[in-house]
Amino acid sequence: MSKIISVIPNICEGKDCKFIDDLTNKLNSVNDIVILDVSMDKTRNRTVFAFTGTKKAIFEAGMILYDEAFKHIDMRKHKGEYPRIGAVDVFPFVPLKDVSIKESIEASIEFAKKVADEFKIPVYLFAESAKSLLRKNIDKIREGEYEGLESRLKDPNWKPDFGSDEFKSDFGATIIGARYPIVSFKIFLNTPDLKIVKYISNSIQESTGGLHNVIAYYGIINESHLAQIVVKITNYKATPLYKVIELVRIEAKKFGVNILEVEMIGLIPEKAFLDSAMYYMNINNFSYERIAEKNIQKHLNEKLGFI
Repeated sequence: MSKIISVIPNICEGKDCKFIDDLTNKLNSVNDIVILDVSMDKTRNRTVFAFTGTKKAIFEAGMILYDEAFKHIDMRKHKGEYPRIGAVDVFPFVPLKDVSIKESIEASIEFAKKVADEFKIPVYLFAESAKSLLRKNIDKIREGEYEGLESRLKDPNWKPDFGSDEFKSDFGATIIGARYPIVSFKIFLNTPDLKIVKYISNSIQESTGGLHNVIAYYGIINESHLAQIVVKITNYKATPLYKVIELVRIEAKKFGVNILEVEMIGLIPEKAFLDSAMYYMNINNFSYERIAEKNIQKHLNEKLGFI
């Protein structure tokens, strides 16, 4: 499999371990599917899957995921600290190896039509697959969230790209599209003060005057009563991981608050970590070929024709 597309569906269930385990096993049973990661989050009541495989396998596993979510998740009862509009909130296609963004867009649109035809739900295209600039930003599609979806579907400007424009109260809607790799992580802070964490969150995200390419959501963890900020960097090459962490650290210190820990969500591009290591270790003029594993793999590729 020389061409690799990863899909990273987010579903609105992060508390029922048995359901997630059963769903993971069903996805694993699909021929040519490789499960890369499964990240459950009880606070956000959300699970993020990452898997890859052949196009046929990805489509088959994707349809299983939608079918199981349809049977298990009732959005009328869903609560969680994260914006969402449906049981399968978003299903991104991400090019990883020898795949163009154009190919990823074509695959995402084909899959979106398949989901709409099978489940008769509203389907929105986002990111690089969006048919209008307004829908490129996923936060614009999620405005009002599930609770405001019924009224939004009545607005001609927000007619779904595919599927029914009727409000499906148990499922909601779904968002599908192709996007570039992103870096997602949670920052845990030693404060229960929602005003403080809101200030810090607004200080780092682009929409409120912070860093370019940064989206942030804040909330309080029920179990520990401590704050967390969920961060997405949509272009980690332009806005490095360490730059975001350091800005959070600076803004938090204004209130005598510290970062307790950082937890990565899903898969992270290697370069994002290496750039951060070089920043914190003050390493200059570094070549990535000096990393043992990368150097060995390069020579294996050249001499043995490995993929």
